[in-house]
Amino acid sequence: MKQALRLAGKGLGRTSPNPAVGAVIVRNGDIIASGYHRRAGLPHAEVEALGKMKGDIRPGDTLYVTLEPCNHHGRTPPCTDAIVKSGLQRVVIGMPDPNPRVPGGGSDYLGD
Repeated sequence: MKQALRLAGKGLGRTSPNPAVGAVIVRNGDIIASGYHRRAGLPHAEVEALGKMKGDIRPGDTLYVTLEPCNHHGRTPPCTDAIVKSGLQRVVIGMPDPNPRVPGGGSDYLGD
């Protein structure tokens, strides 16, 4: 999660009105992919990290993301859809989304 937080810092001041978010995918204790939200309208951190995997998700892989994945359509599709489609079975969320339109929706969709 520390690395995901560092990545999120790269987006500070560039993602408004969205929050700065970082994500890493870990396999057997090693970070194998990472991403961060670079700018509003571009892929979110989770989707960027998943894209680097090119479909090579394996049982036991874990996504660590600093903020609850979005579960609504905006400028980009829901991150939860990309996570489910990828086959990832474990997602560790740093904090719930404080946006009153969003909290709980992402974690509920992913199965809490």
